[in-house]
Amino acid sequence: MVKEKVIQIVAEKTGYPEDMLDIDLDLEADLGIDTVKQVELFAMAREDFQLPQDDSINLQELNTLR
Repeated sequence: MVKEKVIQIVAEKTGYPEDMLDIDLDLEADLGIDTVKQVELFAMAREDFQLPQDDSINLQELNTLR
C-alpha cells in the first residue's frame, strides 16, 4: 500500500505514468527529477502519510523512491 501511494504521488507530480515508475529508479538520473521537485515530492508524501518533519534527513542520500 505504501509503495503504491508513493508511486501515485510521483506520477501526479511528474506526469509519468504509474506503470513506468519503479521504486528503485534513480530520481535524478533515471527520472530527471531535480532536487527542488524531490523536496516537493517528499513534502507531499510526508503530508499524505502524516509524518512529522525530520530535519536530520539528508535528501541527497535518498536517491530512489524506495
